[in-house]
Amino acid sequence: MATHKVVFEIEVDAEDSIEAAKTVRDWLRNPNTEWQFYVQDTSTKRIDSVDLSEADEDAVLPVDKYEPLIK
Repeated sequence: MATHKVVFEIEVDAEDSIEAAKTVRDWLRNPNTEWQFYVQDTSTKRIDSVDLSEADEDAVLPVDKYEPLIK
């Protein structure tokens, strides 16, 4: 079994940091919300984009260049 890092990044409009965090928390708690994740295999360093709204065979795409929102 490999170890993976999973990154979830989102931009949200809000009045301040706490409201932004609460908005995203509410979205995460909603089981009907679909998310896309970046997943890195820590041993190979391969990064994939995983879209859970797709069927498993279509959900994973390799990422050539990952650029985080926060630098």
